[in-house]
Amino acid sequence: MKKWTTLIIGALLAVSMTACSSDADNSTATPPAGNETSNEGNTTAEQETKIPTLDELIEKTNAATKDMKSFTTEANIDQNLKLVAGEQSQDQQVKTSLKMDIIKDPMIIYQEMKMEMSGQEAQNVKQYITSDNIYSQVGEQWVKIPDEQTKPLIEQMKASMNPEGELEQFKKIAEDTKITEEGDNYVINADVSGDNVKELAKAVMEQNGSDAQTQAMLDQMNITSMKMKYMINKETYLPASTDVNMVMNMEQEGQKISMDMKMTSTFSNHNGVKEIKIPQEALDSAK
Repeated sequence: MKKWTTLIIGALLAVSMTACSSDADNSTATPPAGNETSNEGNTTAEQETKIPTLDELIEKTNAATKDMKSFTTEANIDQNLKLVAGEQSQDQQVKTSLKMDIIKDPMIIYQEMKMEMSGQEAQNVKQYITSDNIYSQVGEQWVKIPDEQTKPLIEQMKASMNPEGELEQFKKIAEDTKITEEGDNYVINADVSGDNVKELAKAVMEQNGSDAQTQAMLDQMNITSMKMKYMINKETYLPASTDVNMVMNMEQEGQKISMDMKMTSTFSNHNGVKEIKIPQEALDSAK
């Protein structure tokens, strides 16, 4: 179960990181239903303040983030899991909080993660991630993660930060997407169900370098619903936050697993992360 949960967290983080890494080709996007606005009879002010289409939001967000070199993201992930094996069942709650400082080129990431599982002591992990290595601290001990384990993780990180067409998933579900306003932000809302939700999940994971095992696991899942809320600042067109709610179930090795997951992410400190320095004790762990 832990492996499965970790993979899903990775997929959802990939969704959230979309906001700060997109550079999409928008030439073929389809505006979402319900956002067409007629200019007939509008004053100039009304035309200037109309809600943009999906195409327009993607284009302006891409332009705003094109020169962004660094940012900070924080995420909270709540999972309610139910495991059934024969006549026995087990409920488990997992709460994960994550903070990441990210410099995009050359890639270097510092992250702090806290995971709390019902009935177990909370785990606190600090990590430095570069294009070649991952250094991890649990407790007071630093270790360099073995190369055979780090390569796929680093590739996923690279893919999620600098992909082509990262916002393509919204184009794929344009009929399930609408644009609204909320305070200082424009909001892309997507409420997906049926076949579209699995196609969306597949697209997200493929864009972020998922391996064959992850894809096989996704094929076994019955994702009943996925709701995404993607907030973009009206003035800067930089990403502000994302909310992802997903309900799914699957059967693996004779066990039935169901999960209700909610993740909220915020983005801040755009271009404010000037340097991430790996401590010497972490570097010494590689010797």
